[in-house]
Amino acid sequence: MEAVFRIGVQWLHVTAGVLWIGGGFYTILVQLPALLATPAAARGALMGNLVPRQFTYIFRVAEFTILTGLLNLFASGRAQELTRLDTRWSWAILTGIVLAVGIYALTRATIARWAYRLVEIGPRAASGDATAAAEMPQLGARIRRFGYIQLTVGALILVAMVTARFS
Repeated sequence: MEAVFRIGVQWLHVTAGVLWIGGGFYTILVQLPALLATPAAARGALMGNLVPRQFTYIFRVAEFTILTGLLNLFASGRAQELTRLDTRWSWAILTGIVLAVGIYALTRATIARWAYRLVEIGPRAASGDATAAAEMPQLGARIRRFGYIQLTVGALILVAMVTARFS
């Protein structure tokens, strides 16, 4: 029964991680370019509906990934190994934890703020406010740049987890 629990937790963790990082790829490579190609008049209404849902999804999946990752440490029986920094496994797991929590916190502090700013100024830009219209592409570029950083960190987390798995 213990093995079933451990495998179940690991499966949930991996699935959540794929949904988190995959959601980031989809957002940056598909959704953001499509949104920026949408006429300004329609963009405001779209963003007002899309952004809150997108962040609810991304943040809940990220939180679930981190939670199941920590639970997986205890379910695997290897949590005590984190206190010893003499194995490749402990370094890989610690690296993954730091990167995952770090990118989650940075996303909350940056991209979320920028995206909600886009939602705020979208209607003003659509109604002809030149200042708001000029700010929108700048915010979009910031989100895209940070998104690529986020995807890179996600790939590094994946490498760390594969390293841990085969250590």
